Amino acid sequence: MKNEFTQHLKQLETLFQNLPQDIAVLTADEFDRNFERESFFGAAWNPSEYVKRTRSGGKLLAKTGALRRSVKYKIIGTRIEFSSRLPYAQIHNQGGVINHPGGTAYFKKKGETIWISNRKAAGKKYPRTKAHKINIPQRQFVGAHPKLDKMIEKEIEGLISDAFK
Repeated sequence: MKNEFTQHLKQLETLFQNLPQDIAVLTADEFDRNFERESFFGAAWNPSEYVKRTRSGGKLLAKTGALRRSVKYKIIGTRIEFSSRLPYAQIHNQGGVINHPGGTAYFKKKGETIWISNRKAAGKKYPRTKAHKINIPQRQFVGAHPKLDKMIEKEIEGLISDAFK
């Protein structure tokens, strides 16, 4: 009896040591799936007017896949911290307004605006945009959510149940 109790205690100790990593992997997978679903746990992302005009049928937040690949986690004690090194990650995750200083070169072709990098436009006489605001709708892909809480709870219950089989 004592031996069995000690064995269960060791299993629980191992379970709790591995728990932050197990939860981090589950959560990272769910955040990654948000890019596939183009929603945050069922709340669909709204495309910007620019995306509607320029990428019909294209995936949101997936032009290069850099944002999706940039989401990383770090375990600090029992806390799991998700972050991205990309400067535009936060504005997409939370939404907001960008105050663009203007000066971007462009030209019109068949009624469509074609944007030119400042490096390619250097020394050429292209029209330039004026200072303006750009409204970025929230397209949350990382963060707390009740559905995620339920998944984590179910995962923990499953791990504890498995430990006592």
